[in-house]
Amino acid sequence: MAIKQLIDKLLSRRAANEQSHPEARLTDKQREKLNHTFMDRLDNLEDPQARYDLAVQFSEKGATQALYTLGVFYEQGDGQKTYPELAAECYWRAGKFDIAEAQYNLGLLYAQGQLGQVDLVSAHYWFTEATKHNLAQAQFNLATFYEDGLGCVEDLKKAFELYQAAADQGFVTAWHNLALMHYSGKGTQRNPITAYAWVLLAAKAGLKEAQETEPVFTEELKSEQILAGKELLAQLEEQFSDYLPPSSKATPNSEEPKSANENNDSDDDDNFYEVK
Repeated sequence: MAIKQLIDKLLSRRAANEQSHPEARLTDKQREKLNHTFMDRLDNLEDPQARYDLAVQFSEKGATQALYTLGVFYEQGDGQKTYPELAAECYWRAGKFDIAEAQYNLGLLYAQGQLGQVDLVSAHYWFTEATKHNLAQAQFNLATFYEDGLGCVEDLKKAFELYQAAADQGFVTAWHNLALMHYSGKGTQRNPITAYAWVLLAAKAGLKEAQETEPVFTEELKSEQILAGKELLAQLEEQFSDYLPPSSKATPNSEEPKSANENNDSDDDDNFYEVK
């Protein structure tokens, strides 16, 4: 009984602390209006110090977008050091009010061990929260968690669904991972033709891993399967044309483009992609 009373007391104290934050005292409509005003004013500022000062000013009024912005400032640091604990506090407060980017960045802090040690369970929780807002980066990272059983029970079907959701939003690295799952039959029925089309699409977007994988996929296909894959590729190119560099928008028989997709190409082995 004494332990239960202590836990209840701690939870009550935490709830009281949360209510002391200015954002907790506002209505949803008030926060929305304040966030809109903050973003409008932030867009008109270029000086980093002025942007930081504005974020401090509006965070004290309860603007959750300002809290997220402050978190980015603290995480990036002042040139001397970074302040991940302060960043986490800002992200947590903003994330409690559904700022998806704050939820995602907090997940990254936990996943990368920037708060003292790697905490994959907490990372999984915050990535999950961010996926509720259809954030492609969160969908991708959460997919890798389910694929490898990081901070959760392995669930290949869920991983496949999340890769597909991120891929549908033009997240290029998800195109490649989706190709790998179609090729191996992980989380879905094996389909080397569909895998071939997705890996070609990712290669055309400039993803190095896909360009290296493509010959392996091609090697096992018969000529009619290659033709079917390129027909599917043409459909995918039309669907995702906005995410492809101009030089890649050609016929399936054209050479692979030399340009790279800067937003999604990464050599980071842990596959944690930054929103900041």
